[in-house]
Amino acid sequence: MGQISESDIGKRVTIRLHDDPGYRDIVGQLISPTSLKNRHGQVIDFDPTKIYIWREIIEVPRTATSGAPLSVRIYDLERILNETWKAREEQVEGNWIFRADVGITRRANSGLILGPGNHIDELIAWYKSRSMIPTVAFAPEIHQAIDAELESRGFEILVESNVLVKDGVKSEINFDYEISDLPNENWLAVYKDEAIKPLLERTPAKYLSISESNQLLAIGRIAFAGDWAALSRIWVAPEHRGKGLGRKMLRALENESGGAKLAMQVDKKNEVASKLYESEGYQIHHSYRFRALSQQIDQSPSAQS
Repeated sequence: MGQISESDIGKRVTIRLHDDPGYRDIVGQLISPTSLKNRHGQVIDFDPTKIYIWREIIEVPRTATSGAPLSVRIYDLERILNETWKAREEQVEGNWIFRADVGITRRANSGLILGPGNHIDELIAWYKSRSMIPTVAFAPEIHQAIDAELESRGFEILVESNVLVKDGVKSEINFDYEISDLPNENWLAVYKDEAIKPLLERTPAKYLSISESNQLLAIGRIAFAGDWAALSRIWVAPEHRGKGLGRKMLRALENESGGAKLAMQVDKKNEVASKLYESEGYQIHHSYRFRALSQQIDQSPSAQS
């Protein structure tokens, strides 16, 4: 490449400099033809006459289904999904997050495993101190040992779900829908979500509904974190199912995504919904499992001492 010029400012580059008795490399974002800022925020000045070679680093964009190793992508996406359904109380214990909130929401009232480590005893003690059933969520494909130990200690499987993903899209919309930044009473009443209204409002989100003659036909939620948008609370009135309203709501939510990568969590037993999402281009990213300690078994540390 030629000499670094003003037009190159802002590019992420790697530069090899003559440095007796050999060379040294610097990497960062150019802030002038003679300086760059590295990933630590440090400004490094350099002499352009000492440049041996330099090149721009072209970032390869991560899609919803590619990029880092799968285990890393699972943890990254689970962190994002946690941000879109933020519990009132959280405690970090190593790579585990203990979560607690009001209402019956399982996600906000369970531990979340986001890396190596074993904190089963701490999890049990934390939830029992709040008079809650110790519950934990994790990806079984990368936590086989933890899964086996939880089972041996009396943690029963509650739910098994798939996390589905899709690259950002702009759907073709030829129908009307209502949109709000906050859920109204009718929207909340569908899932009896009144108790978790504060939880829903902790994350930037949009609340959609489709109505006809003042009758609520379908709803959905899309929440935003990082470069992802999480879809949830998709519902169609029972008497109007099979008429394409679920697909309409899905496309309406996608239309409000702003091009973000899309993710949703679907119970493995919900075959109808899974087939719909698959037909719209969603792919399985990973599975996750909820286990809860049987109420007939006391596995608290005090009971084992």
